[in-house]
Amino acid sequence: MAITARVKASDNLWFDVSADTEPELFKQVARVQEVFSVAKCGMCGCKDVKFVVRTAAKKSKWLEVVCQDIGCKAKLVYSTTEDNNFVYPKIRWDHLSDAQKEQRKDEQEYAEKHNGFLPNNGFFKFKSS
Repeated sequence: MAITARVKASDNLWFDVSADTEPELFKQVARVQEVFSVAKCGMCGCKDVKFVVRTAAKKSKWLEVVCQDIGCKAKLVYSTTEDNNFVYPKIRWDHLSDAQKEQRKDEQEYAEKHNGFLPNNGFFKFKSS
């Protein structure tokens, strides 16, 4: 018999998950919370955030949560596992690519002092080179 749960990810986003066992249900709830529980911008605190998928020139897809405050527009970038089955928010320094580390090098010291976690819950403002 399946066990079902309704998971609140944010004020306006809910998921229904089900599984045959409690450990499997636990994993599903954890995935929803890790990936989709972004209630506000980590930089300015605005609750108006939007999930965005962009396609880059090389056909790669960028998964982001973008702050909708016009004065902020910070973003939280996501990555996918090697098998493309799961996504996760880039909230730790070691999640960043080399290019992202270079762009966000001013955050490295903070991460080193906070067990690898990035400031602002991973949100940042794009800085053009």
